[in-house]
Amino acid sequence: MKGLKNFLKYKYILLAIIMIAIFIKFDISNIKDGLQTNLYKGLKMIKVTEEKIKIDEKNLVINAKMPEIHYSNEEVERYINSYIRRNINDSINYERQKSQICKSDCKSNVNINYHIVFENKNLLNIVIYKDIKFKNNKFNQEKYSYVFDLNTGQRIFLNNLLKDNEDYEDIIHDYIIEYIKKNKLNINKNNIKIDKNTNYEIIDEGINIYFNPYKSSEESVEYEFKVPFNIFKNKIKMMQTSNIIANVDTQTITKNNKYMNSIINIPIIMVNNKEISKNINEEITNNIMKFFNEAQKQAKEYNDNLPEIENKFVANVDFDIKKNSNNILSILTKYYKYAGGAHGYYENIAYNIDMRTGEFLILENLFKENIDYKTVINEEIRMQIEELIKSDKQNKGIYEFKSIGDKQKFYIQDDNLVLYFDLYEIAPYAAGIPEFIINVNKIDHILKR
Repeated sequence: MKGLKNFLKYKYILLAIIMIAIFIKFDISNIKDGLQTNLYKGLKMIKVTEEKIKIDEKNLVINAKMPEIHYSNEEVERYINSYIRRNINDSINYERQKSQICKSDCKSNVNINYHIVFENKNLLNIVIYKDIKFKNNKFNQEKYSYVFDLNTGQRIFLNNLLKDNEDYEDIIHDYIIEYIKKNKLNINKNNIKIDKNTNYEIIDEGINIYFNPYKSSEESVEYEFKVPFNIFKNKIKMMQTSNIIANVDTQTITKNNKYMNSIINIPIIMVNNKEISKNINEEITNNIMKFFNEAQKQAKEYNDNLPEIENKFVANVDFDIKKNSNNILSILTKYYKYAGGAHGYYENIAYNIDMRTGEFLILENLFKENIDYKTVINEEIRMQIEELIKSDKQNKGIYEFKSIGDKQKFYIQDDNLVLYFDLYEIAPYAAGIPEFIINVNKIDHILKR
């Protein structure tokens, strides 16, 4: 027994000497990183299974892999899976609609795949790849990156990741333009536009920024750029996101007949209070179905009155979750109709809901009583229009803004109030749906607590 104790004593001494030698030879931080990496590889937070989807239609073949994330937090798992599934289904339905309304030879082959490009205990970055092959060896390659906070399930957009660098748009834009010039790349610089929705993926010591299609048979260059973190003034830190207050699933209705082609995506809200869920879902679903039913009547009348017109009537509805935290759910539903001609017509309708009560909020509800909030917001919008004119003289005379209305359209996103106007309301069609983003810090003094 004594001999065994002596053996163990010398074994530990020898082990200590080896460890000291290692620390002398290598940098301590590198060893720490290596140990963390090795431990992490053995303890993956996420497991992924997949569903294979095959669609074979007249002019279209789709092969898709639908990932399903498995994670210890079931609420986060469900939200992430719903988010990814909806976006892949949207992509599939879009390709099907494009093929069904095409009047010429539009054969294409679409492959959809995925890859986990980054994962640690806080973040998951999954990229969805979409490879579209046309006739004559033409192709487009697209990819869509989604970064999620594994603590809450919230998606982390580019502005969230770089929240401590308010000038991130200019910094990234200038870095990419300089890279294009330095390497003499034949790239259309007008395509380089940076905002919160810009696609990015996490790489070592930086991010990959790309613009779809990032690869194409039409161009010899790739619209993909590595941007190092060290170009930013402030350090990139792990951001804290707020817990999700509602799970959101999607009910999809598709219709393709001789009159119309339609994709209708309806948000289905799920919270513990079943009465609140029921009331919200009834309101939103009834409005969407009213649009869909009216569109079917219009499509039939359009076809009966103009039988020589070959275009199908198109009616689509989609939605974005703008805010899902801090007791507020803000959903932007997007309506689109096309009946031939130069362009279609689209309209956005937002639902801003206090999830404690299920109340649908109007703009006035956000402000203190007896406060002239319109004057404050009008002044902010006028200032933003002036900035648009300064940045591009072609914007002069475009906007005919007088004042926001009693039923002003708006949605809430992050810490911003976003006011928007319908087509033609304050600007011509080419201006799209004008939006004006006001950070809550600018109007905090008139907001309700």
